[in-house]
Amino acid sequence: MSKKAKIIVLSIIGVILAGVIILVAIEGFSGKRYSIKNNTDKNISNIRVVFELAEEEGELKEIYSGPINAGSKVSGSFDAIDFDYDAGDIGIYLTFEGGDTMFLFDGYIEGRFDGKIDMEFYQEDGSYLLKSTASTGLFGNTDSTGLDESVIIFTDELDDWDYIDGGVIDFDDLDFEDDYDEDDDYDDFEYEDEDEE
Repeated sequence: MSKKAKIIVLSIIGVILAGVIILVAIEGFSGKRYSIKNNTDKNISNIRVVFELAEEEGELKEIYSGPINAGSKVSGSFDAIDFDYDAGDIGIYLTFEGGDTMFLFDGYIEGRFDGKIDMEFYQEDGSYLLKSTASTGLFGNTDSTGLDESVIIFTDELDDWDYIDGGVIDFDDLDFEDDYDEDDDYDDFEYEDEDEE
C-alpha cells in the first residue's frame, strides 16, 4: 500500500471515529431532558409530572411542578431513574385555570430511563389534547417506554368540567329495576341460532 493510500485510509478512519464521538456526545446531552409546551388558549395553573410505579401507588421522582401560561413552554433536566423490579409510568397531575385537578398516567417503562420526555398541549376541533412521548437513544425510540400518543383532555363543548375532571358517579342514584328482574330465569334464554338447529 502506498503512502498516499495509507493517509487516505487513516483519514477515513479518523472521520468515522470523530463522527461516533460526536453522536455519543449528542446522545448524552439530549438525554434526561423534558419539554412541556402549552399551545392552547388556557393557562395551566399547575402541572406536576412524576415518575411512579405502574402496579402500585407511589411516586418515585418528580420531573416538573409549576404553572405554564398559554402559549408558553418549560424545559429542563431530571435525574435518570431505575425501575428495578417493578415497571413504572409517568403520572400527570394537571389543573387548567378555572378547572379541577385531573390525573393522567401514560407509558410503561421498564429498567432504567435516561431519555427524553416531550409533552405538548394543543387544541383541535374544539378539544384540548395532550401529545406525549418518552424516547430513548439518539433517534427517539419509544419502544421501551410505550409512550407515543395523543389523548383528549377535555372538550370545550362540555359545560360540566367535572365530568372530564374525574367526577364520581353515584351508583345509588341509578335505577336498575327496569332493566333487571330477579325473578327472570336468564339460563333459559335461547339464541336464534340454537332455534334454527
